Amino acid sequence: MKRAINYLSIILGFSALISLTGCEDYLDKVADSAGIPEEDLLQDYFKFRQYEDGMYKHLQNYLSAGDYSYIAALSDEGYVNSINWETMPIAQGGDWLRSYDTGQALQFYGVWNAWSSIRIANKTLEYLPKLEGATQGELDELKGQAHFMRAWYYYEMLKRQGGMPYITNSFNASDDFELPRLSYHETALKIAADCDSAAVLLPQRWDIQNLGRPEKGAAMAVKASALLFSASPSNNPSNDAAKWKLAAQASWDLLSELGPFGNNRYKLIQSKGTDKVTYKIPSGGVETIEYAASFDSIFMYQPYHDEIIWENYAALNGAGGAYRVLTTTSIESKNVTQGFTPSATFVDRFETVNGLSIKDDPSFDPQNPFVGRDPRFYHSILFNGERWTSLTDKYLELYKGGAERNSQPGDAHLGYMARKFWGKNVDQWSGAAAPFTHVIYFRLSDILLQYAEAANELDGPNYKLPGATISAVEAVNIVRDRVKMPPVNTSYLASKEMFRTRIKNERAVELYLEGKRFFDLSRWGDASKLEYKQYFEDNFTEDPASPTGYIIERASEPYFTRTFDQKHYK
Repeated sequence: MKRAINYLSIILGFSALISLTGCEDYLDKVADSAGIPEEDLLQDYFKFRQYEDGMYKHLQNYLSAGDYSYIAALSDEGYVNSINWETMPIAQGGDWLRSYDTGQALQFYGVWNAWSSIRIANKTLEYLPKLEGATQGELDELKGQAHFMRAWYYYEMLKRQGGMPYITNSFNASDDFELPRLSYHETALKIAADCDSAAVLLPQRWDIQNLGRPEKGAAMAVKASALLFSASPSNNPSNDAAKWKLAAQASWDLLSELGPFGNNRYKLIQSKGTDKVTYKIPSGGVETIEYAASFDSIFMYQPYHDEIIWENYAALNGAGGAYRVLTTTSIESKNVTQGFTPSATFVDRFETVNGLSIKDDPSFDPQNPFVGRDPRFYHSILFNGERWTSLTDKYLELYKGGAERNSQPGDAHLGYMARKFWGKNVDQWSGAAAPFTHVIYFRLSDILLQYAEAANELDGPNYKLPGATISAVEAVNIVRDRVKMPPVNTSYLASKEMFRTRIKNERAVELYLEGKRFFDLSRWGDASKLEYKQYFEDNFTEDPASPTGYIIERASEPYFTRTFDQKHYK
């Protein structure tokens, strides 16, 4: 019943966009696509397309407030507990088999529903030669989507379970179901082949009536990512350079054809002007910090833009109340999963505005840590004393005993809150609806960082793939420049190993809360390391002599240690 309610909410949320676009959307028909007689399918293009659109039913929403295995809290990005609900603690405790048995653990359970969508893709490819009355362009679009969605769901399974039998036909009851399990790389190559088939058939851009359908760029992005996963240490223990080359080439193909080195179908949203945050200190004074603006408009406010390559467009209208997970019960009405709180050690990953880690920058003051940080810090993290509600004179109280950290379920227990997918003045006092919120699977900066990672593994930070016009470090610098961060400091470019650490850090801060970190840590083989399993809190003790009005101290013991063992990799 819960899954039905979640899906209905997605459909209803998408219906709100009809008034924006002025057209009927294909996803409004997904729920009605089953049970159409075969003879009707083959004689009517529109009914056939309606049937095929059933493939989109099982797209994951990693921001869903109804997913009680909230994926950001299964990595080191932050901690969240469930209010009187067992699912999140089960997942954090490493009992993934039990998580599969609960319909609310969507990151574990939900992806397996996609077998029915894979069957629709296979049936579509089998039926297409018999379809009457369709133009060649319509046939190509139907075929391209079927190849893509089959690849997409196998990609989702590959990340979670490793190599799979790759089924390309629809089964009957009498067929042999004992298929061999392919290796990780074999499965990745099958995904890549489906993506290649899709890329030559899909348009570079759909018209407004079809926003949200996968484009050519989406197929190229999934191929690049699948090959990157296959090249990564957990899945490439011999460090086969040929796998890294495939991954680098696939990313560069997208960048050079559809990105900033091609026709600019995809381009980064650039920072325009400055924004500011204010925070209050105990003396009553208010401090102001200015930072490069516009990063948040990638994720909210705009119904579509050209940095996004592939997303769950059905979840656009508020992303299913995604912001509620980031709130506390003092700010928003109670939600089953609430009070997501970034680990203090993850907050440390945001560099200073000088382009150095906080450990390497001599100007960094640990007692005044909120000034002079990477602009993405202010777009992603809320800190003690910050102004962040619609309520007049309400400043966040993230010290122990404060309104947002009162040791209750749904509080921010680690001393920080997250704001990346939480629009300004969206809370219980304003009554404002959440803005358009994108559940993005791939955007351009991710592809730049993928290219950088693979190129660095081939021959270090200054390596350019043959035919490419940028090196690994130049790709990272493009991502940094858009938020007005300086190029990667030369002190981090002495070796492949040193730059690898910075690339990992860049992915952490750029893609924070975007459903990437859990899988990145797994493919790198880092997820089982203690430093990535422990959540630490910062404590704030009032002291008028301190720059923020508080002495800030890191707890000596972790607040919570998540379970991730070798068996959890795949």
